[in-house]
Amino acid sequence: MPADESPTRAYEPSTGLRVALGVLALVVVLYSVVVATRPLLGVAIVVWLFGAYLLWRFFRLAARFVRAVERIADAMEARES
Repeated sequence: MPADESPTRAYEPSTGLRVALGVLALVVVLYSVVVATRPLLGVAIVVWLFGAYLLWRFFRLAARFVRAVERIADAMEARES
């Protein structure tokens, strides 16, 4: 990570990724309504995609939390030595 980049920004998904996921969700819902005439199928797929995105964000948050706790533990060990 470059020195001028903040640590919190490094884990944020890009705007392009967010737009791509939004467009994909819109295409899936429109396809399910217009072509397949099954709107619940489209909604289910979009909810699944959103859940996968939230799960990915949760794992990234958990990894950041673990690294922070390890840094605190290392600092406490160094102070005791």
